Amino acid sequence: MLTLTSDAVALIRNQDKPIFLELPKTITNCCFHFQECPLVRFGEPRNARDYEKKVIQDVTVFIPSRLPEIPLTIAVSSFLGIKRLVVDGWSFF
Repeated sequence: MLTLTSDAVALIRNQDKPIFLELPKTITNCCFHFQECPLVRFGEPRNARDYEKKVIQDVTVFIPSRLPEIPLTIAVSSFLGIKRLVVDGWSFF
């Protein structure tokens, strides 16, 4: 389940573009399985067939088909006045 904070919705609407989650590669070893947090990007993914297009809170979001079924929130992070979208609620699998 994916939700967006009100600040994230405002930032996305200001950009007037859809967003997508980009999953980093999974690192697998004999003893562990590790995947970093997805990145949030503006625009449409290059390989759209690997994504499901959803409208969440009136925002178009492309969600990877292999995204785990866990509650995630897209929020805004700011550093030195530069705002970016981040994923909250991710645990390293």
